[in-house]
Amino acid sequence: MAGVEMPIVTHPLQAFVTEPLKPFLHVILVSATLHVYISQTDRGEVLIGSEIEPYSSYSQASTLNFLEVTARHSVELLPVLGKVRIMRAWGGLCDVTPDYSPIMGETDVQGFYVDAGWGTYGFKSAPISGRTIAELIDTGRTPELIQPFAVSRFWDRTLVSEIAAAAVSH
Repeated sequence: MAGVEMPIVTHPLQAFVTEPLKPFLHVILVSATLHVYISQTDRGEVLIGSEIEPYSSYSQASTLNFLEVTARHSVELLPVLGKVRIMRAWGGLCDVTPDYSPIMGETDVQGFYVDAGWGTYGFKSAPISGRTIAELIDTGRTPELIQPFAVSRFWDRTLVSEIAAAAVSH
C-alpha cells in the first residue's frame, strides 16, 4: 500500500494439541530429521508443530496432510502418543524472505520503516527488533546491528543467510 516492493512470500505454519495427559514432558523436543517439535502445556495438552508448508498461501486452515504426516512423525518420536486424540488444530502465517532473514530499516518512502520477513522466529527477536527500530526512528541513524538487514540487500546481492537460525528447517 505504501508502494514499497518487498521480496516477501507468505507460507502457512500449522500446529495441533492433543487431549490432556498427565505431565510427562518437561522439555521441548525438536527433531530436524522428522521436522517436528513437541512440548507439553501446563494443562497437560501435548503441543505439536512442524516446519512451514512448502507452498505459498494466505490460508490459516489446518490440512489433513499436515495432521497425518506430523502425527506419524510425532508417534515415531514418542510412541506413547499413538492412542492420544487430537483436540484441535490451527494454522498461522509466516512471512519469509528469499534469504530467510528479516527486512529491517528505512525504505524509500520518507517516514516509512519496515520490520518484517521474520518467518518462524520473529517472536523471539521482538525485544531487540523493537529496540533497534525505535533507535532508528529516534536518531535517524540505522543501528549497526540491523544494517545488514536493509531491503536494498536484495538488489545489491548482499544477502544474509539465517536459514540455520530456526530449530526446524524453513
